[in-house]
Amino acid sequence: MEWENSSYIIKHRAEKVFSIARYVFLIPVGFILILLICFQIFLGQYFYNLAEQNRSRMFITFAPRGAIYDCNNVLLTDNRPWIRVFYYPFEENKMESVQTILDVLPESKKKLFYGIKTQRIVSLSEDLSRDKLFKLLSLRHRLSGILVTTEFRRRYLYNETFAHLIGYIGELTYNEYLSLKSLGYKYTDFVGKAGVEKVYESYLRGTHGALVMEVDAYGNPTRLIKKIPPLPGYNIQLTVDAELQKVARQALAATGKNGAIVGIDPRNGAVRILVSYKDFDPNMFISLSSDRKTFLTDKNLPLLNRCLQGMYPPGSVFKPLIAIAALNENYITPTSFNVYCKGEFVLGNKIFKCWEKKGHGYMNLHNAMRLSCDVYFYNLALKLGIDNIEKYSKMFGFGTKTGIDLPYEQPGVCPSKKWKLEKLKTAWVDGDTVNVGIGQGYITVTPLQLAVFTSAIANRGIIYQPYTIEKIIDLKGNVIYKPDIVKKNVLKIREDVWNIIEESMISVVNSGTGYAAHIPNITLAGKTGTAQNPHGTDHALFICYGPIKKGEIPPLAIAIVVEHGGKGGAVAAPIAKKIFSAFIGKNNSRDTASVWN
Repeated sequence: MEWENSSYIIKHRAEKVFSIARYVFLIPVGFILILLICFQIFLGQYFYNLAEQNRSRMFITFAPRGAIYDCNNVLLTDNRPWIRVFYYPFEENKMESVQTILDVLPESKKKLFYGIKTQRIVSLSEDLSRDKLFKLLSLRHRLSGILVTTEFRRRYLYNETFAHLIGYIGELTYNEYLSLKSLGYKYTDFVGKAGVEKVYESYLRGTHGALVMEVDAYGNPTRLIKKIPPLPGYNIQLTVDAELQKVARQALAATGKNGAIVGIDPRNGAVRILVSYKDFDPNMFISLSSDRKTFLTDKNLPLLNRCLQGMYPPGSVFKPLIAIAALNENYITPTSFNVYCKGEFVLGNKIFKCWEKKGHGYMNLHNAMRLSCDVYFYNLALKLGIDNIEKYSKMFGFGTKTGIDLPYEQPGVCPSKKWKLEKLKTAWVDGDTVNVGIGQGYITVTPLQLAVFTSAIANRGIIYQPYTIEKIIDLKGNVIYKPDIVKKNVLKIREDVWNIIEESMISVVNSGTGYAAHIPNITLAGKTGTAQNPHGTDHALFICYGPIKKGEIPPLAIAIVVEHGGKGGAVAAPIAKKIFSAFIGKNNSRDTASVWN
């Protein structure tokens, strides 16, 4: 054969050409095989999902948020039906059908023709009225491309009454969306902005449903594939009592002044009343009303939760703390420390006035509490010293947050020698101690802290962490969350001290400055306060607890602050009387004690 007779060089060249050609052919084939294996086996599911996404479009239907109830199962917040009308151009657009839609929904003309022109699904109407809904349904035989869905939007049944406790929901901001999108939130979602709605958002929000539409290669919808119903959020039962909350809010609003009222159960720390006034209607944030913008410029600051964020000088409601500290540290006994009040107290070249200009005369501890004698407590504060006042203030929780399960709480200010030196770069002087002795000067507290303080006097030394949630219930009715009762501190104060303080506070209500809170045949203990401030008329304050029964811890302790209200005994104490009268009436008319236990 010629091949066999070819020279060695020719054969070698031929073999080399065939070898190169083989590799040129096999390498691309191998590369293609590797790609096919990779796409089919390793990335097959990914491209399948991508193809499915390109084949379909999803339209979110909002989930109803969980309902919120008071401690007696009174419904406070639910969701109302929200009717939406979609137009989807799956079928031929008949002018008769288009005209019928415009007859029922004339305001949707631009949206309808946009949908026809772009071949996209559009929402023609939201929150459709009942009349238009029934008319639309009666004409369904003449319509094509119309889908009516029912969603649910938040509704606050008591408007302003629970605004600062329950809070409100609003549209996601861009930054909120960035932080929450990993949890499944959509940019069009509403989210809790304040109160219980914010803190318990993950329980309340529910799971959105969807309408899944099939689309063609150009993105045009062709049919409805699936309708996924939304799942509601979990229900929440609060510790607050709706009847007492309404009474408290109405009484505070009737003064025409801003302020706050907090009521706590001294037996466990449950919040029974939380009113901040001036307030707002949270429904305005759901309807996206333009009026909601006025809340930001209103000088009354309706969005401010005064119960947790308002910081006020406590005035004379701070005097029980001074008395407790002096008695427990054995600086005085009820009869060993007597002061003559002539209407003023002189310290160096400064004169400190008593509210009673003509003076109270000789005062012992009991009468000084009953009549709220400033001169007595000027002297007692100096005897006690700021270090002891600071010590007992911190024991009762002043200067620190209570830890309540609501957002934006403020700690207030518990002044001391160290605090003044760090903040003001000046040393503490006796005049500072004198001022703090009657709840003035640098000290500031929140109404919530005052309620916790009052509660601790009522239960004789237990500082509970206040809480607003009784339980959270899932869709099957199971309790999935119940808060622990937290004792933040148990104060080491002698029993005789509590007896002395309670006796004097009872006398405040029965025959002293707090007589406006007196209810015949009911024993209440209280203390009035009138706090000076640099911005106008004095603030009116009152703390109170009861009804007092021997051997039992009283079920309710309240703290009231009325901004620029004047005298605590004249303005705040009558509010307490209304609240306790309502509370006693509830217990006389029906058994609510089991709910509160």
